[in-house]
Amino acid sequence: MAAPDTATIGGSLRTEFRRLGDALRAELFKVTHRRMTYILLGALVGLMVLFYGILWLRIRQGPDRETARAIANWLSLESTMSFQNVIPYGLGLERFFATLVCVIFAGTMMGNEYDWRTVGLVVGRGVRRWHFIFAKLAISLLFTACAVVVGFLAAMAASAWFTHLYGLPYGPMDGVRLWDALASMVRLAFVISPSVVLALLFAVTWRSAGQAVGAALGIYFTEGIFTNLLTNARGWLSHIPEGLVNFNGDAVMRANGRVGNAGDSGAFIFGSGDAPLWRATLIISIWILVAMVLFFWQFQHRDVQE
Repeated sequence: MAAPDTATIGGSLRTEFRRLGDALRAELFKVTHRRMTYILLGALVGLMVLFYGILWLRIRQGPDRETARAIANWLSLESTMSFQNVIPYGLGLERFFATLVCVIFAGTMMGNEYDWRTVGLVVGRGVRRWHFIFAKLAISLLFTACAVVVGFLAAMAASAWFTHLYGLPYGPMDGVRLWDALASMVRLAFVISPSVVLALLFAVTWRSAGQAVGAALGIYFTEGIFTNLLTNARGWLSHIPEGLVNFNGDAVMRANGRVGNAGDSGAFIFGSGDAPLWRATLIISIWILVAMVLFFWQFQHRDVQE
């Protein structure tokens, strides 16, 4: 049997990449022309500004009591709002809201294809299935990155205003801090990604946007409750959270730095977060990989019209 011609293989690869590019452009066109995309980003910005506003109102009240401990807590809270701590606090705060927004985006983007009966039409017109779902996955992760940047810019704006208002420290403005901010945003996007891929997987599993979003967010919240319940457990039960996403996400987020001069932890980090960074990164990567494999396998092997 004759070996395949190199030119033929090259032509086939170019055709595959062209079709993949077409699928990516089609998905990008759809999400940039959907109002939901901008509504979600606007909601993220609004929530970030709202919580900085709530923090500001709490600081305006002053210390609870005229004791050294109460005054120290109030000064620590004021330091939390400063631009100097915008990376650990702003991104820690954003983690919760960005997860909600990105899960809703991914779940509805994939689930609506079933709800609107368009998925069969798309794959029936010569678009390969893996092109279609790869585009969905890529655009979902791209939106996650954009949401992280937009939310962090909102945190920076709110923090800079209150820092100017109260004469708080801005911290150094140099290349090292810029690199730290970029690395911290990458960590946040990485921590959010498992929930995003789960939303895509559940959308294919149940063929519904609502069920996909509900299941992915349900797991996110339930895991946090489950982890807290096992905080005081002993023996093998105490090690169960070490294999879950939230526990390891806390460890990754702690690499973004500490809040306040007292060395307090970042915002919305409830677990111990004491896992080594390399192990936490590995476990989260495994969760993402498993969810992606199941997502691709299900869509490839099931009838889209079921």
